[in-house]
Amino acid sequence: MVKIEPLAADQRQALERLRRRAVGRVSQRAHMILLSARGYTVPQLAEIFDVGEDVVRTWLHRYQQAGCVGLDDRPRPGRPPRARLARQIVDTQASNPPHNSGLVQSCWTAGLLAAFLAARFGLVLSHGSVRRHLHASGWRWARPRLAPATHAPAGQRKVDPEAPVKLKRLEQARATAATLLFLDECDLQLLPIIRACWMKGPRWRVPTPGQNAKRAVFGALNARTGQVHRLICPRKRALDFVAFLDRLAAAYPVGDIVLVLDNVVTHDAKLVRQWLARPDHARFRLLWLPKYSAHEHNPIERVWGLLKDAVAANRLHGSIDALVAEAERFLATRPFAAPDPPAPALPGRVEAA
Repeated sequence: MVKIEPLAADQRQALERLRRRAVGRVSQRAHMILLSARGYTVPQLAEIFDVGEDVVRTWLHRYQQAGCVGLDDRPRPGRPPRARLARQIVDTQASNPPHNSGLVQSCWTAGLLAAFLAARFGLVLSHGSVRRHLHASGWRWARPRLAPATHAPAGQRKVDPEAPVKLKRLEQARATAATLLFLDECDLQLLPIIRACWMKGPRWRVPTPGQNAKRAVFGALNARTGQVHRLICPRKRALDFVAFLDRLAAAYPVGDIVLVLDNVVTHDAKLVRQWLARPDHARFRLLWLPKYSAHEHNPIERVWGLLKDAVAANRLHGSIDALVAEAERFLATRPFAAPDPPAPALPGRVEAA
């Protein structure tokens, strides 16, 4: 068994100096020698430094043969890199879209980037080398995802000029005793939603239906209690939205009600205006969320995300009716945290249908 004999004072001082001042693995090797001289065995050193026993033996042998000089890294075989800054150059150029360099392409490929670097900077790299440098710098080849307009650059982003006024009205409504309901709709589709998940073995295959089917879910989240009211219909029509308003009116027979909703055309249809104009619905008041960013201020959006993750992600239901039943069960049994602190109970409030 390889073992370092007790060290002389000058040897110990040299190793201690190397352990404190050397960089990376050389410091670790000096520490190995010091511990071996104190009686630690090869298996113990391998466990301490999380390396193989053969690695420990290699450096113990090299110290016995050449002293502290033997702990340095030896020159590695192979051709030296053509450009030591190639990785930084590839990373920097990949961060700059092709159209900024006068190209018509919208994104880089390994081949396009290799050709551009050779033509513009004289840096000749193969496609494989460019791909390797990109991976080492944290780049990955993946599909982008569509996002709302709020994710566009500042100069291209649409902003509702009335947004500050609308948000101020919303804050004023929160301070009143009126029932505050956030309204929105979402679609339930028989076609499964694909979500990332842990998997073992071959990549999972999620079957698709022979023919897709869809249902519309009208929802209202009570900002005081977190209670969710819903109505599931075949389509998102103004007539169905009015039926949902009737359900809300039955759930809250007395008291003022503030409906917070986005600017979808269904919410401002002629049937809806006629419903609001009825004398028995005078207690209903509409607050419009800012255009282009309504999803950022509507907490029921989170409910839709939880619903789809729970009942529609990565699995195919036997029918659209089975999917609707699962959605109904989820919304009926899942407690949702109230976006605002609960207000004192108002008289006449009843449970959701």
